[in-house]
Amino acid sequence: MIATRAMSFGRTAAIVVVAMLVVRPAVAEIVNRIVATVDGDPITAYEVRRYGEERQARGATGDALLEAVITDRILEKEIVARKIVAKPEDIDRYVAETRERNKMTQEQFVVALKQQGMTLEQYRKRIKSEMERTQLLGQELRGDPAPVSDDDVARFYEEHKDQFAQRGGVTVSDIFLAFRQDMTRAEAMRIMEQAKSIKQMLDNGQSFNAVARRYSQGPGAESGGLLGSFKRGEMAPLLEQVAFALRVGEVSQPVPGPNGIHLLKLDAVQASGHVGFDEVKDEIRQRLQNQALDERFREWIAKNLRDRHHVEVIN
Repeated sequence: MIATRAMSFGRTAAIVVVAMLVVRPAVAEIVNRIVATVDGDPITAYEVRRYGEERQARGATGDALLEAVITDRILEKEIVARKIVAKPEDIDRYVAETRERNKMTQEQFVVALKQQGMTLEQYRKRIKSEMERTQLLGQELRGDPAPVSDDDVARFYEEHKDQFAQRGGVTVSDIFLAFRQDMTRAEAMRIMEQAKSIKQMLDNGQSFNAVARRYSQGPGAESGGLLGSFKRGEMAPLLEQVAFALRVGEVSQPVPGPNGIHLLKLDAVQASGHVGFDEVKDEIRQRLQNQALDERFREWIAKNLRDRHHVEVIN
């Protein structure tokens, strides 16, 4: 949390305490307000908000998030009713294959998940849910969708070639909050809370350049946090791993280092060629097949599944 000036404990503090006691019930009432029911089971405003936060759905409207939560609840009911359960060994295999495909150690994989605001256990839970939904989909939508032709795959590659660029370098900006020598663990945690507050400010639309000028204690602060361009091997390993995984314009979660905490922003990517078509054609084919399945899945939910359940949206 960003530090503020100390307030003397007296009449002012008493007023603040009373205000908190008055406000809290109202806040609890708002976040716990029931906004919909599925077969009589309530969905609260808090659940909808948490759903959006967990999936980092910053641009989604409240109505869209509510519809997504309703769909999730219906799918959960169908999965339980049909006794569909993903096997732990299948989840283990999927996680291991994902980690190996990204050429990460277990420790690197955990760090990468943390940068996305997720623990390994939360990731496994999400994979379990996706596997169970795939089984449900297989039961309902028997038969494969129309096959993906070689021409479809080649066309997708040419139209989305930028997605297959190999990153030769990155241009990065940084907001750095320094640790002090001999600081206590509690003091370090306060700096982490400050970094989280700054990240929230950026997520809410404040300019990275302006925020860096105000808060950063690192090089480039006066230039809006700009560090410069780096090739692989030129940054500290952890910072390089984070920077090369970001999308252009994206800001990382707080990254603790030996001397302080970093918030990295990817400004630009320097490409060094593209991955060859033969290397990615199977991946593209699978992606297009998944898109076709997703379209059938959404159509099935809208036209069939929802009619089996009583959904009420409360305004």
